[in-house]
Amino acid sequence: MKVAYVGRHQLLPLQQQALEELGMTIVRRIENLPTEPAALSALLNELQAAGIEAIVTIALPPHLLAQLSNRFPLYVFEMRSTTFQSTEAAEKWVAERPGARTYIPGRPGEPIRGLEFSGVNRVKVIVESERVWPKA
Repeated sequence: MKVAYVGRHQLLPLQQQALEELGMTIVRRIENLPTEPAALSALLNELQAAGIEAIVTIALPPHLLAQLSNRFPLYVFEMRSTTFQSTEAAEKWVAERPGARTYIPGRPGEPIRGLEFSGVNRVKVIVESERVWPKA
């Protein structure tokens, strides 16, 4: 299955293995989706015309997930999160399962965020929106 990967980060080895076992091949990488509706629609049309069969991503705002899942089968990497107070602790944790774990340094004074890949989920996102303020 030809897929587009939406994300800035390099895939972890276990994420790549999961895609291979699912029969998915990344043929297009998109670092940032357009936020303007017409530009996003044009991109999705382009992906469909190129034979893209599904989208794979890690995390996106719900409204973008809804738009993607309305046009393509949508698969999301499930990631568990934890925090560390030092880079050394984060590196030790990653070393225990380097194919499935990574960390993101925090801003000064913030903890370091550890991420562990735990699975791939197919998702369908429907956003129902009702304006509550200001009233029309």
